[in-house]
Amino acid sequence: MTLDKVVDEIIDKAKEDANALKKEGKVEAVPILKKAKANASEIEDNAMDYAKGIIEAMEKKELASAKLQCKRIELDSRKEIIDTVFDKLQEKVMMLDDKTRKNIYEKMIKKAVSEMADARYVYTNAKDKSIVKPVAAGLEVKEADIPGGVIVEDKDQNVRIDCTFDSMLEDVRDESLKDVSKVLFE
Repeated sequence: MTLDKVVDEIIDKAKEDANALKKEGKVEAVPILKKAKANASEIEDNAMDYAKGIIEAMEKKELASAKLQCKRIELDSRKEIIDTVFDKLQEKVMMLDDKTRKNIYEKMIKKAVSEMADARYVYTNAKDKSIVKPVAAGLEVKEADIPGGVIVEDKDQNVRIDCTFDSMLEDVRDESLKDVSKVLFE
């Protein structure tokens, strides 16, 4: 046997062994590949479920945020409308004729004096001073920087009853806000 023959036999044997290993590897690779594909599919499904969950949570969050923003805009608009209504009411009160103002001041002062036994001073604006003087009998009338109405004060200047139009309109607003809202928005 020559060396070439031995080398050829070794090469042939190596080729056979290599082919056998290849076949064996292919046979072993099939279940491994199946398992890897199944794992990859499971990972993909889990990732998709996770992504869907995140997307749903984001959509809910955005929807809630949008609803809240819409509600805030609606409430701001309602407040603006109510403010406009009360501003117009204040304008009308400020434009009352002298006779009507005199009647109102007379009632305000009478009520305040009945609530405050030692009433001494009445404050009003410069424009209404001449209207207030005749109805404030026995009280000293002083000027104050108020848009309309009167403030009655005791002799010690410790207790005041605020009958200004601003404070009265604010009281009316507080007391009737719910009713005004019903009329305007329902």
